Amino acid sequence: MGTTIAPDESGAPSGGAARASGNKGRAGRSTLLDYAVIAVVAIGLALVIQAFLVKPYRIPTPSMVDTLEIGDRVLVNRVAYHLRDVRRGDIVVFRYPKNRDVVFIKRVVGLPGDRLQAKDGKLYVNGQPQDEPYVHKTNGVTDPTNPSGVISGTTMSPPWGLAGEYTVPEASYFAMGDNRTDSDDSRVWGPVPEDDLIGEAFFIYWPLGRLDTI
Repeated sequence: MGTTIAPDESGAPSGGAARASGNKGRAGRSTLLDYAVIAVVAIGLALVIQAFLVKPYRIPTPSMVDTLEIGDRVLVNRVAYHLRDVRRGDIVVFRYPKNRDVVFIKRVVGLPGDRLQAKDGKLYVNGQPQDEPYVHKTNGVTDPTNPSGVISGTTMSPPWGLAGEYTVPEASYFAMGDNRTDSDDSRVWGPVPEDDLIGEAFFIYWPLGRLDTI
């Protein structure tokens, strides 16, 4: 006949207690090992996600005000431009052309082949003035989009300064800050090579009061 084992309501013998204690010790070590494995896997996944999929960045300057404020933290989609083309209006993170160890964030305003000019305080693309509701406003009035100044030590403006019409080169993008009067952008240092694009900013995740899509 089989033996039925029931809970011991009267207390286990000392030998049974020792075995139970040993089982608890092994269970504790097993739990700690499980937590360690979970932590290692989580860290590994986070590193893979940051390296290939989504990476967080902090906004250090006012060049994208009011869209992005100093101290905002944003998520950047690193695979977006492997799946689709860059579009005008995208907010992109890229390596600064003058120092590729530095990362900038700006808005794409010109695509390869586009003809750009800053005239009468507005940005013109292919001869058409652009409606740019995201450009920073002062006292309710949209700030002007002006050409850059002259090249240091000369009386000449750079060709990409937009004082005259400028054509964006192939495999390059023209990027500006939304805070047009306080932005170090393509008007100063030229177009962004396609190979220097890191990804598209798509979400503000901090501070919580500014939680929003971009």
